[in-house]
Amino acid sequence: MKVALAVWNGRISPVFDVSRELLVVEIEDGRVINRIGVQFSNDHPIHKVRRLVDMDVAVLLCGAISRQLAAALEANGIRRLDFIAGDVESVIMAYLKGALPNPEMSMPGCCTRRRRRRAQNRNEKGRT
Repeated sequence: MKVALAVWNGRISPVFDVSRELLVVEIEDGRVINRIGVQFSNDHPIHKVRRLVDMDVAVLLCGAISRQLAAALEANGIRRLDFIAGDVESVIMAYLKGALPNPEMSMPGCCTRRRRRRAQNRNEKGRT
């Protein structure tokens, strides 16, 4: 299975729509067996989707992504795990362990409502 990671400076790129670089890892039996760096020649959403389809990518790990691009990926059978942040190697290891999504690797501001709700529930339990 091939998994693509949108990368920038050794980390997950904050916004896939303007990302120009991918790391495509091939995974077999729970380990990476091949890696290849890929450059996008432009930011056009259809170009990006077509490139991922042509490379047989099954999953995209990325930061933020527009609805238009997310819908195009879904329409082409590419699963995505978005709003991920962190260094590429840590994200790969988390993916291999089945630990994504992971609040520790979520983009800042992502899931804050859930965190706030959990903290509020803890505080309410402490008062009773």
